[in-house]
Amino acid sequence: MSSIWTPSGYVSTMEAWREAQEKSRATAPMYPAYVRSILHLEEYGKYFLEHGFVFGSNQNPSGPECGKIFRKIECSRNRDHHPSFRHIHCNDPGCPVCYPKYASKHAKHVTQRVLGYKTVYRKKKMFHLIHWAAMVGGEHRQYANISEAMEEGKRLLEIMGVEAAVMWYHPYRIRKELKPILRRYRRAKGLDGKVGFWTMAHDDVLGLGGLEQYVIYAPHWHSIASGYLLNSSEFFDLTKGAGYKKRRYLETPETIESVAYYISTHAAREPGKHSMIYYGNISYRKLACRCVSDMLVPVLCADCGSDMYEYDVDEEGQHYRNAQGEMMGPLRQVMEKKKNYVYWIRGEEQPNRIDGAQCLISEK
Repeated sequence: MSSIWTPSGYVSTMEAWREAQEKSRATAPMYPAYVRSILHLEEYGKYFLEHGFVFGSNQNPSGPECGKIFRKIECSRNRDHHPSFRHIHCNDPGCPVCYPKYASKHAKHVTQRVLGYKTVYRKKKMFHLIHWAAMVGGEHRQYANISEAMEEGKRLLEIMGVEAAVMWYHPYRIRKELKPILRRYRRAKGLDGKVGFWTMAHDDVLGLGGLEQYVIYAPHWHSIASGYLLNSSEFFDLTKGAGYKKRRYLETPETIESVAYYISTHAAREPGKHSMIYYGNISYRKLACRCVSDMLVPVLCADCGSDMYEYDVDEEGQHYRNAQGEMMGPLRQVMEKKKNYVYWIRGEEQPNRIDGAQCLISEK
């Protein structure tokens, strides 16, 4: 239902996405030649193959139909109330068009569980945490796979004193020499700070040939965490060089989902492996949950509260019409699944009623 981001704004068709890409590259200023040849790659993907893939790291969409719209969602009262589209998805997490679908799915699940954790541990504050391992001989440690990287991340969380965390592994950082160039690009295009470096790198706004040319191997972990942390100097000494950075507190569901989404957009991915783990008191081993209601509810317009309906449309987003030129009616009313959960500490008595001390968490 969401549109596709481009450097010039959001578009609703794959054709518009390709056109925006070409315009962006055609008008982009020429940067120093060293930028294009940083990695000296024989072919795209070699660097990722060596250090690990991330969401959206393919150079091109996975299929010619990927991103093409086929449905339109409209308000039943006013068609101008923020209509949205459904796109054909290739279901490849590496696709540069479809990866936001996976990031959004992860973000919603993380938000639901973090809010559930907070119904049990009400006084615990959640914050965005970044940490990294010590270098060995001046080089970053290589990890054989995501599982090995996750084990190292958990070991450092334990030393740090984290009580609960949702943790992602990130093999790469954006190259330092490209950050000022990306900032200038953002200013020149009138984009606000919400359009981050990774968003621009995914979209190859500088025309360098793909995401791979924007990154350097620098493994680290992101977490949405809680707990009283060991002093950073003590942590550094104890781990012989590891470090961490504690970012902002996440007080609302919106900020939790926003941070979880952005972290997920460039997290490591590997077939058959989880891209994130739940650690400590928020893990499935320690925090139990039970679905107490599961129902379909109508999606309502954010502007006027009216029902939303779904229509078949052509590739340009135009409604199909019958032989008399009349617009075809809607296929159906748009519904969404709403689940309510109750959470408790595993091993303790399962809540059998809902009151002020144990609220419900909704997942859409």
